[in-house]
Formats: sequence, structure tokens, C-alpha cells
Amino acid sequence: MESMHSDDAGVIVVGGGHAGVEAAHAAAKMGVPTLLLTGDPSRICTLPCNPSIGGSAKGQLVREIDALGGAMGVLADACSLHARFLNESKGPAVRALRQLMDKPSYNRMALRLLQTLPALRIEAAMVEELIVSAGEVRGVRCADGRSFYARRVVLATGTFLGGKLFRGEEVQPGGRHAEAPAIGLSHALRALGFSMQRLKTGTPPRVDRASVEYGAMRVQEPSATPLLFSRRSEAHFAGEQLPCYLIDTNERTHALVRENLHRSPLYGLDLIRGIGPRYCPSIEDKVIKFAHNPTHQLFIEPEGWDEPTLYVGGFSTSLPADVQLAMLQTLPGMERCEMLRAGYAVEYDMVAPTELDDTLQTRRIAGLYHCGQLNGTSGYEEAAAQGLVAGANAALATRGREPLRIARSEGYIGVLVDDLVGKGVDEPYRMLTSRAEHRVLLRHDNADRRLTPHGRDIGLVDDSQWMVFTEEIALLDRAVSDAERLRLPVREIGSERFQAPPTLAEALRRPQVRVAELRPWLPEDLSADLAERLEIEVKIEGYVKREEQAIVQAARRERLVIPADFAYEGISALSSEAKEKLARQRPRTLGAAGRIPGVAPTDVAILSLHLQRPEHGSAAVTR
Repeated sequence: MESMHSDDAGVIVVGGGHAGVEAAHAAAKMGVPTLLLTGDPSRICTLPCNPSIGGSAKGQLVREIDALGGAMGVLADACSLHARFLNESKGPAVRALRQLMDKPSYNRMALRLLQTLPALRIEAAMVEELIVSAGEVRGVRCADGRSFYARRVVLATGTFLGGKLFRGEEVQPGGRHAEAPAIGLSHALRALGFSMQRLKTGTPPRVDRASVEYGAMRVQEPSATPLLFSRRSEAHFAGEQLPCYLIDTNERTHALVRENLHRSPLYGLDLIRGIGPRYCPSIEDKVIKFAHNPTHQLFIEPEGWDEPTLYVGGFSTSLPADVQLAMLQTLPGMERCEMLRAGYAVEYDMVAPTELDDTLQTRRIAGLYHCGQLNGTSGYEEAAAQGLVAGANAALATRGREPLRIARSEGYIGVLVDDLVGKGVDEPYRMLTSRAEHRVLLRHDNADRRLTPHGRDIGLVDDSQWMVFTEEIALLDRAVSDAERLRLPVREIGSERFQAPPTLAEALRRPQVRVAELRPWLPEDLSADLAERLEIEVKIEGYVKREEQAIVQAARRERLVIPADFAYEGISALSSEAKEKLARQRPRTLGAAGRIPGVAPTDVAILSLHLQRPEHGSAAVTR
């Protein structure tokens, strides 16, 4: 096949996982000719580890991807075999949806969705090298000798970059089970001067669903009504809804771990050098680092409607296969289980995300964007969110348009990007609600209100999605306004009593009053979903106003833009550490500068004074 010329592809995306799929989907949906290169197109979005999408903070990311016009929410809704809201008792700010996928369906539907995009072309290829000229990317070279050319390249390599798989004494090259790693590209990035390090993740064993005794486990039923990520999805179940199960490890399980540490590539064999995830540790790490815990909870989850496998969540391990089976058979209901595939650890290369600006473009090579696990994150949702940002910004750059930037106060995606490029990572980064200081504003229910206008502005939200959004927001705003005026003809609602007939809003502000009790006084055209949003907006209005005031107070510092060529070394009052880190990371705003580790509040104050001098008058502009 002949190589593509630069004008044949506006954007090249390397990698077909969640980051690559969202990047390619965004760029192509925005009408930019896009080429997706991946080792095996039939294995796009295979969900190689757990079968879930969403969860605490991650569910908010999926809602935000959907609000911007991305793919993950629609795909998840179409493949969901189990759905539940988490943290419902803790309030709307941390309430999050989690779904389990039918893995084969997710893979098929992701590929089918991409194939519907006229501007997207998919090729099987392993990229080995970047074509760079005068500090700008020009394309890629592949292992089979082909070259493809474009002025915007998005790398979404997942765990494939220099990947190695570990199970006991067995070590083999691989990006994941039965797939080869990308070795040449890792060398190429080092040769270009990128700062790199090794990270590690892992996956648990899979067991035959017909070989376990479910009666010995605690059942976790799915929601009785459809729960959806996307406003574009129809409210029905994708298929039969299946239960999950909970069990606990025990002393026999832990004893087997301790007795076989000498066979562990992480401990006794000392083969793994990469840093593993703090918030998803292996069973070896749990037993050793949390020795005071007599048990650890495990989640037994189906991987598909017709799949024979169960995923043993919380049981990630790289111990030898025979030890894994023995450990499994100490668990309740697993005494006679058959292990269909043993777990393993994977170690891979990442590039320091501090090499990027807030559009996810590298500072070192113009036109080159990084996203997903290449940036040191863990999780499908974090990868997909970065993929959308990188793909959209690559597409916008081809048209000379302003990039997509999401503030920390606008979305978890903004928190994610700002944390990565401003603070960097020294272990796999996972999104947590505690990372978002404005989380009362960044809820599951209002992602569309926050971000759909951004998606529309960049051309990612189509007419159909925009029409539904504008109609729903108009209905909701009218309902909120009416709630403040409509006085109810009662003084008692459930257990709540009022001295005088309350307005609908006054009634809703009582913690014990739920919107379902007020249904007779709500507009007939207000759906159950919008009625729930009405309740949330009214109940937490005071918290929201206080948070918005705090954001306004901090906005001036956040909006003060630092010139790209600002000479930090010329400010003698700055600490040496601040000068070094500011010069290396080149934060775009004063607010971003203040979030860099090692830059003290005094450094920020000094920098602010210098930026407001007449010679830097152009710096004080808003984003």
C-alpha cells in the first residue's frame, strides 16, 4: 500500500484502546480526515481488565465525555448487563453510576461506531517511529516499512510501550494478553529526549462461571430500572440484567500468598521495577502491606451474557498459575472452581505528563499529543477523557481554532488534565472525588449543563444532541423558577409540617421531602429524570452559591495568563526550585503555576506582582 501524504490525514491516532477510540472518534466526528493505526483493529476496546465502566468519580468522567459528544457513555449503555448508583447516601456531589459490560458487545459496538464515521480510516499497523522535522511532527513509520504523514499525531499506546508480562518466573514481552508490545516507539521517544519511567498494573484470574457455588456468596442485585450514562440512550435495558457477588479472603488465602512470596516477580524474584497503582493493589500487596486486615473483600462479576468467565475483582496477582488456583480454591463458593486464565502483571513505559501543555500537546514536539496510560493514568475512563481532549484539540489545531480547555471548576476532565500537566505522576493516577475541590458543582446530574455548550462550540455535539439538551435545560430552568413561586395548598407533606403553605421549593429544601411526594404539583411534561434534577438543584442551591462565590474570588489569579516566553530566571526573589519547575513546565496561567509542587504561595505572590508590571500588561487576559 502507498504511504499517505500529509494532506490525506489531518490527524493520525496511534492505538485502539479507550483513549485512541475517543481521540479518533472526536477528530473524525468534527470532520477532520483521521487515520487510526492499531495492531489489530478487531481488538479495539476489548476491556482487557475489569468489565466495568464508571464508579466513584469515574462515572462523572463518563457523563462528561458524553456531554461533550464522546462515545463511551453511548457504548456503555448499549452493552450494560448490571448497573447501580454508588454513594447514594452521601449526597449528589459524589453519587456515581457504575455499569458492567458485556465485553464482546462493547468491542463490536466500538468498532461499528468508528466504521460509521466517513472521515475515519482504520489500518492495522504497529508504529515504530515518529517522523519529526524542525521540532514538528510530520507523521509515523511502522514496523512493516510503511510511513503515514500528518501534522497532528495523537499517541494512545496504553500498556504497549515497552510492555512486559509477568507471572511467577515467566517473563515475556507483551502489551496485554496475547498481544505484542511496541518496543521501537519507546526507543524513539527516548531518543527525542522525552522523560520516561516505568509503571506497573495487573489483572486477576478468570474462573469458569459454571464451576462456582453462588449460594455461598453475598448477592448484589442490579438496578430494577434502567440507569444510563448518556442522554442520547433510550431508557431500556440492553439485555438481561445479571447479579454480582461479594466474598472475602481468609487466613488460608493469605497464608498461601506469604508462603509463595519467593515465587513472586514483585517480591521474592524482584523482577518488576515499575510502580504499581496505590488504589488498586495486588493481592500480594494487600496481604503484606495491610497485614492487620484479616480479610479483603472481593467482587465476583460476569464478563458477558454468553461469556464463560467471571472476573475476580480485588484479586490482581502475578504469582504462578498453580498458586493462583490454590488461592482461589480457599475462597467461599470457589472450592471447586476452574481457572480459565491466570492473572498477570504488566510493566510498561510512560512519558512524564509534565512534558505536555494543557491541550495535551507536547512542548517538545509541536503537533504531537499524548493521552491515556502513556501519561501515567490508570482506568478506562481516565484514558477516554484524555483521548477526547487530545483528539479534539488535534482536530481544532488543523483548522487554526482555539483549543478545548476545561477548567477545574467545570469538570473532572479539567481536574484530570490540570493534575497531570501541572503536578505530574510518580504512580498510576486514578481519578478520585477528593481531587476535585469544586465537586459540589461537578455532579453526575449536571454534566450536560456544564459541558455540552463546549462540545457544541467545537463541533463535537451534533444537532440531535444539542436539540435534546436545549429542550431539557429549558424545561428544567422553568421548573426551578416555578418552584420558587408555586405555593402548595397543604401544610403537611409526609412527616414534615409547615406553619404556612410552603412554596414547592421551600418544601423540597426540607431533607425529608422527596420530589416524588410533590409529583401532583409538577408540570406534566417534566420527566422523572428532570424531576430528580429539580430536587437536587433546589436542595443544594445554598452550597452551590457558596462554591460559585469562592470560584469568582479565585478567578482573577486563574485567568492571569503567563506569556509563553516569560523569563523566570530573571526574577531573583523566586526560589531556585520554583524557577526550575516553572521554566520546565511552563504553566499557562498563574493559577496553574500555584498548583505545581514546589512552587510556594510566596513564589506565586512574587510572580503575580511581576506579571502586573506595565511591560507584561498583555499577560492579564482571560481565557
